[in-house]
Amino acid sequence: MLDDRSYMREPDWRPEVNRSGISLCVVLIVLNILFYIIQSRSQGFTASWMLRASDIQGGEIWKLLTFQFLHGGLFHLLINCLMIWFAGRQIEETLGKLKFLSLYLIAGTFGGLLQCLLTWIGFLGDYPVVGASAGVSGLIAAFAMLLWNRELTFLLMFIIPITMKAKYILLVLVGIDLVGLLAGGTGIAHGAHLGGVMWGVVFILLFVQGGTWSGAEPYWEQIKERFNAGRERKVVTIDGGARAYSRRESRSGPVQEVDFVASEIDPILDKISEHGIHSLNDKERAILEQARKNMGR
Repeated sequence: MLDDRSYMREPDWRPEVNRSGISLCVVLIVLNILFYIIQSRSQGFTASWMLRASDIQGGEIWKLLTFQFLHGGLFHLLINCLMIWFAGRQIEETLGKLKFLSLYLIAGTFGGLLQCLLTWIGFLGDYPVVGASAGVSGLIAAFAMLLWNRELTFLLMFIIPITMKAKYILLVLVGIDLVGLLAGGTGIAHGAHLGGVMWGVVFILLFVQGGTWSGAEPYWEQIKERFNAGRERKVVTIDGGARAYSRRESRSGPVQEVDFVASEIDPILDKISEHGIHSLNDKERAILEQARKNMGR
């Protein structure tokens, strides 16, 4: 049965079931808290670790990493730690610790670079930047790319509950950062946030879904399938075995009956076995989920 396979079950966040060792999400949260305590007691520490575009021009490249562990206040720290926990757990569970940490740190670095670039061309002022928000933005973008249609509920202004699909949350996040950049002078490093989002999207398309690390089909095929998904419909039935009828709106010819397990499920299971469940695209996940539901009746 498909339900017997671990990758067909919803993730269980109990440490003893799904995690080996300490979660990197917890490690990052603890580090951020420790560094916040240190910076609250030492202004010199903050000045030596925060990011300025002029510092990078002066050769202090390491600040592209260190600024990610500083924060502008307790509320800033709290929000970023919450986002690392809620978005990061799914990414760490799905991609593994190495890819999770690479995504987070490089998204933060890429965000810092974009913030500096916008300063160098005169679009932004050379004000100091601190915070894990660029890395967090990368995690949120990756979450949306991996779980395109997952519905999430959050509290707007910590009061109003709003439910949105992950892909729309990503669009809203990008919109807010673009508006913030155009507005200028908001005191928020929207350039760094936008850079983190950009890296999160690129990371999933190239290094997870695009074959560089996963062996999956090229990312442009993934995009094409997403846009064409609405033109294809599959119906799965159980009648002495799993059968499928695939219908595509085209002039290519009559509808053909195919052996669903041999032609659809087996290749997907082979792909999971070889490259992991994160290598599946939305179409393959939908086929597998529908088969599991029908076989469980």
